[in-house]
Amino acid sequence: MRRYRRWMAALLAAAMAASISVFPGLALPAAEPFAEFHIGASDSDAPQRTLSIARYERNGENGFQLSGTEEQICKLNRVTGDANFFIQTAEEGVWVTVDYLTDVNGDGVYELLDGGSRPVWEVMDLQSDLVAPQAQNPVLTADQMYILSSELLVRHNQQAVQDRLPGGVHALEGAPEISAQTAFPLCVVTLHRTGSAGGQEQVFYLQIYEDVLVPFDIFPTDSYYDAVIFCLFRGYFTGTGGGQFSPDAPLTRAQLAQVLWTICGSPEAEPTTFSDVPEGTWYYQAISWCQQTKLISGQGANTFAPSSLLTREQMAAILYRYARYTGSSLRATANMSRFSDLDSVSSWAYNSMQWAATNWLIDISDGALLPKKTVTRAELAEALYAYDINLAFQSY
Repeated sequence: MRRYRRWMAALLAAAMAASISVFPGLALPAAEPFAEFHIGASDSDAPQRTLSIARYERNGENGFQLSGTEEQICKLNRVTGDANFFIQTAEEGVWVTVDYLTDVNGDGVYELLDGGSRPVWEVMDLQSDLVAPQAQNPVLTADQMYILSSELLVRHNQQAVQDRLPGGVHALEGAPEISAQTAFPLCVVTLHRTGSAGGQEQVFYLQIYEDVLVPFDIFPTDSYYDAVIFCLFRGYFTGTGGGQFSPDAPLTRAQLAQVLWTICGSPEAEPTTFSDVPEGTWYYQAISWCQQTKLISGQGANTFAPSSLLTREQMAAILYRYARYTGSSLRATANMSRFSDLDSVSSWAYNSMQWAATNWLIDISDGALLPKKTVTRAELAEALYAYDINLAFQSY
């Protein structure tokens, strides 16, 4: 136990020095945990997911045919591409395999191959490399730390994709000529223990992203994909839980205050005087700062109305004030007469809406300003992304 504690202390110290967090990987239940599995990554989460899995069995020397499909409920350990996976056991008889879940058809169903007496999974050797199954699989040395890198897993997952295409060493029946696999490799790491009491397993599902964890409800085909990824990477937004972003959820005044406060480095501010913003709420500091900097005004009767939904013209007015506060350009040259609903723009919002239209902070592709339309989380992300491209955010 002392040796394990020394190892974990050293691991945590190294991770903190590299700004990488360490957390225990979440596995499918084992009768009795017999090894430690920890993940070090700059970002990670572990939402519960249901994976659709198509199982393939050998139909000849190299080919594989579909044998059935199933649903697997698991804790999906999602990590950024800088992740390392730390494995240590306090006893002998433990060995590690890695399976690759691929989606060569691009249909959202992951292929998993059952090689029968000739396994398709790989085994981790004593140098923390991944090799083909052996007659006698390498057994981990007790109390020694082994490290699997995300780079190694990604590389081997990419090779598994190629192996499953027509002509590959593990060709799938009906596979397309070119893979449509997702950009986020999915692996299954299994820790096995053999002994007189029978074999036991700890199973970890790992999905590896690049610089940021992409929410499950954000897709590369979405018009706002790049904007959302930008905001997540910069830390302007977080998800809404369970690996979701909720792009169509309406935006509140408190949420926009929180985003602007975060962009500026979460500065200290004098306590707010708004009667409906109690101290201790998640938005208290942000609204205090927005009141102090005059970025967001109240709603009358000394109230802020934190839960009120934002309209496009309200968002434009707030971002216009923010541009003035940060010294960004206030250039506004858009020809407003071309918009079919110009008459519906409030007089106090005209300048800010012209400025927003000039810099593409709002979508005007249909020839309408839609000033009274409620802003969604995705639309704010698009506005912030356009602001960064056209007006160069200044962070404080």
